[in-house]
Amino acid sequence: MGCLMEKSKFFSDEDLVLLIPLNTEKIKDRHVIQLHSGEKFHTKNGMILHDDIIGKTPGSIISTHIGFNYIALDPTLKDIIKHYPKFRYKTQIIYPRDWGLIMAFSGIKNGDLIVEIGTGSGAFTAFLSNIIGPEGKIFSYEVDPDRARIAEENLRNTCSTKNYIIKIKNAEDGIDERGVDIVFIDVPEPWRVLRNAWQALRFGGQVVVYIPTFNQLQKTLKVMLLYGFIDVSVKEGFIRDFQIKPYAVRPKIKGYYFSAFIVFGRKGTFIPIKQIKEALKNLNKKQEGSICHRKIKRKEHSAFLF
Repeated sequence: MGCLMEKSKFFSDEDLVLLIPLNTEKIKDRHVIQLHSGEKFHTKNGMILHDDIIGKTPGSIISTHIGFNYIALDPTLKDIIKHYPKFRYKTQIIYPRDWGLIMAFSGIKNGDLIVEIGTGSGAFTAFLSNIIGPEGKIFSYEVDPDRARIAEENLRNTCSTKNYIIKIKNAEDGIDERGVDIVFIDVPEPWRVLRNAWQALRFGGQVVVYIPTFNQLQKTLKVMLLYGFIDVSVKEGFIRDFQIKPYAVRPKIKGYYFSAFIVFGRKGTFIPIKQIKEALKNLNKKQEGSICHRKIKRKEHSAFLF
């Protein structure tokens, strides 16, 4: 099977190819297909023979049987997720607009050990897989068996390196791994898994939380500070697309400007007293008591200084 990571000078049988209409910018008219000798691909602009693409170089013009022209290119992971019909969406995904921001501020790199809580459709898992390479490993936790199955299929179809394991398990019940570099959380109530995330991380490791609302953000920040995460920050990314016409270059009228808040924090060896006091502000007495008198095993927090 032609893999996303493998690039060649010519398209071969079983490669994935991106077809872009030559004379239109309409995103919906783009297609990603897998090449199979002898097969045909039908579009609203005519039929394309797979054999007309096999053997051509990326960037070549491919014509349909009625003379409509497409440009054939190597697809990026973004192209595959958006335009390949075999990539199925069971849940809302983390879009490419946030991938780079997450990678830059978390320091994800080749060879990292990552725990992902909330596999979803597997789009972000595929991105992580390509970043950490064969030396790294992803342990992805998903509570829904159906979502896990679809994510596994999607990951196979994106041709990512098999450096991931999908576990059908609720991370609230515990995370099996220890000494990991990064824990990434994308679930509706991330504060419920932060303690387990802290235990899974190595000292200095990063937690990254993906949150769509202020309500979730506020609660997550309080719990992060109480559990001792340090160097906590919140980021939000904006991308604006432009109309590419030499006589009228301007921002596109329609845009998608907000996706989520991205929270970063690191595991230290102590909890600053000021940080705890700030986190406890505005909590009612019942909440405060339940937090302050929670039972914490000494072996889990042996490096903490209270």
